[in-house]
Amino acid sequence: MKRALSLLFALALLVGLGPEVHAAAPNGFLSAAAYNYQDDRYDDPQDLPLVQLTLDGQPISGEMPGVILGGRTLAPLRLLAEGLGAEVEWLPDDSQVRVTRAERDILLTLGSATAEVDGLVQALPDGVPATILSYEGQGYTMVPARFFSETLDCLVGWDQTSYTASVSQRSYIDQRYGELLAPLETPVAPQSRLIVLDAGHGGSASGAYYEKTAEKDLTLSMTQKVETILNALGYRTLMTRREDVYMDLYDRAGVANEAGADLFVSIHCNAADHKPDFQGTYVYHYPGSETGKALAQTLQDAICAFTGSVDRGIESANFVVVRETTMPAALVETGFMTCPEELARLRDEAYQTRMAQGIAQGIIRYLNAQEAPEPVVPAPDDPASTTPTPEAPTEQTPSEAPSEQPPAEQTPSEVPAEQAPAEPVDYPVGLPLD
Repeated sequence: MKRALSLLFALALLVGLGPEVHAAAPNGFLSAAAYNYQDDRYDDPQDLPLVQLTLDGQPISGEMPGVILGGRTLAPLRLLAEGLGAEVEWLPDDSQVRVTRAERDILLTLGSATAEVDGLVQALPDGVPATILSYEGQGYTMVPARFFSETLDCLVGWDQTSYTASVSQRSYIDQRYGELLAPLETPVAPQSRLIVLDAGHGGSASGAYYEKTAEKDLTLSMTQKVETILNALGYRTLMTRREDVYMDLYDRAGVANEAGADLFVSIHCNAADHKPDFQGTYVYHYPGSETGKALAQTLQDAICAFTGSVDRGIESANFVVVRETTMPAALVETGFMTCPEELARLRDEAYQTRMAQGIAQGIIRYLNAQEAPEPVVPAPDDPASTTPTPEAPTEQTPSEAPSEQPPAEQTPSEVPAEQAPAEPVDYPVGLPLD
């Protein structure tokens, strides 16, 4: 009987992602006090074994390390959430924290042995709750590492010898999103990048409406797919709206500015009532923005490659969301809802996925290019360093618009930059405003 109990105890240690406290903790100990929510005070400090944390094979650390408490590994919420690209909302009045990542939603109540996952109550392993640990005069929110990570669709491993808890996004991603991500380039340092995705229109601003289909619904669906891809790759994202709600144009730009985002991409559908056979994709940037222009071109190239959409090129326009944002910004007009053939594609889930892949690919390429080392400039005495002779200016002759182009009032690109409309717009000229 004793031997059987010993075997069961050893097995429980491995399954529990962290052993009971003992003197052989390979990483040493940390003295911290856990908050007691029943007595509304901190318990006496105790020595907790330290745990090394890795994410996708790379060590992660912060001011507060991982520890073992109650036989379970607890990790700092901020450290894990940021690493996994999850959004955190604090609800201090209820001692709760809500964590969302892609389609997952976790509601943790500090000190509670249960949590809500996508609205359903679940018991936490061994009843060990999320809690606050006081360490060196600071309070840190700690969450059960295995439960938290696996609920956010990651794989978790435990190495008993080194007391290392390993969280892997890629293994899970390969299982669930392998086909979706296979055509995409590998991102560089995605965890360090924050991308704001803006689903055009919403609520009372339905946008274009044809064949019982509202633009606001198409844009939200495609934007959510882009977020799923980017999150699976490790990028951090914010969406200006996740539901069918109205949002002011300036507020959309404000979300990105306040968050200090690296990129802003707004997703829309187009319309040309007077020419129902016209179709294709445009990407817009703000006039004079070189970074916006580069982003727009990268997005345009990737989208057309993934979807086979007619390449209408990039244009500049005085749209609020690309004018008021302080980071590289672009607005994607995915296709024309007034063309029955293109509208059918825009409503198709498989086509929406290819559109999302194209947008994601454009984002990856643009950001990867920013990570590339700057070219070495030859020294002045280097023979290779020569001053090029400036070319004689050539006379600029306006090119004829292709015959398939829609009339001028339908595309703001036809309006010279210095004559761009003063009023804020979020559509090609000629369509109703938000």
